[in-house]
Amino acid sequence: MVSKIQLGIIVLFMAILSLSACGDKQPVSVLPTHIKKIAVNNFSSNSVQYGIEDKLTKKVIEEFLRDGRLEIVKAEEADALLTGVIVRYDLAPVSYDAQSIIEQYKLYIGVNITFKDQIQGTTLWTESNIHEDYAYYVTVKAGQLVETENDAQEAVTDLLSRDIVRRTVVGWW
Repeated sequence: MVSKIQLGIIVLFMAILSLSACGDKQPVSVLPTHIKKIAVNNFSSNSVQYGIEDKLTKKVIEEFLRDGRLEIVKAEEADALLTGVIVRYDLAPVSYDAQSIIEQYKLYIGVNITFKDQIQGTTLWTESNIHEDYAYYVTVKAGQLVETENDAQEAVTDLLSRDIVRRTVVGWW
């Protein structure tokens, strides 16, 4: 006969085994099987921040190349087309020092994305205001790295590009 302690140990062991197996599973693609090639249109921007749309377009293409599931091609050769518009670019102070000098800013970028199946002529998904933000210090503060707005743009476009590719290739998590 198994004691309560032994039963508890067995249940705990089984739970640990089942949780560890979850990490081995790979995300399943939500793409239709006929989509093998994608074109990424140059993103446009409704913000006054010059060049941010080019940075994000480049990062999204790099992320698709890194992912490797879809071949990047020109629009006329593509099975699918990804388009995006930067709809929000906000840079706001977050914290001040004792002399009211800004110590930290937060950069927020929001994007509208559309993903179309060019073979079947349908929109696979569209999403408004996919966004990321990043806070950065502009003055020296103990233990914090001093960064620029350009550094923050790099960080936010990295985060956005990963999010956009993940949504396109494997869907919502």
